[in-house]
Amino acid sequence: MVIHNKMLEKIVPKLPKTKEAIARAFENCSKKFVTVSNEEFKAHLEKSKSDLASISNDYVKNSWDWVIIKAYYALHHAANALLVKFNGFYSKDHICAILALKYSELLPETLYQKLRKINAKFEDFTAFDVSYILRKISQYDVIGWKALSKQDAESIYAFAKEFVAFVEERCYK
Repeated sequence: MVIHNKMLEKIVPKLPKTKEAIARAFENCSKKFVTVSNEEFKAHLEKSKSDLASISNDYVKNSWDWVIIKAYYALHHAANALLVKFNGFYSKDHICAILALKYSELLPETLYQKLRKINAKFEDFTAFDVSYILRKISQYDVIGWKALSKQDAESIYAFAKEFVAFVEERCYK
């Protein structure tokens, strides 16, 4: 994933790196988890796929902000589908969902490392972080959203499609 937006240069990574730091962060997040039936993973995955499917109209309109917003939400719902299926809870908090995936070892190390492949300037970010940040710019920055490019949108969209496919395969194994 290559990010072209200069606004990201000022962003500080939020995800811990070490196993101990991940465990501490996971413990802090645990009060934010919502316990549900494992079968509810289907609803999260369905929502994720619906968000992805609706992106094609935004491409036609060159609405890169909405491509990013919808791709981000597709990622978030897919992450929660994994958590629900295998842990019986979901997280409304983006960072806590990612931490729970890592802590619970629901992502193989190879995929986790692939998610961390970012342009050298952003090597401390995961693709989830970048997606989250671009979604915030897209949704809330009334000036900055205009600087979002087709390349930014395509990077997030490609990553979201790959991640949703992984989740779907993992959930229906």
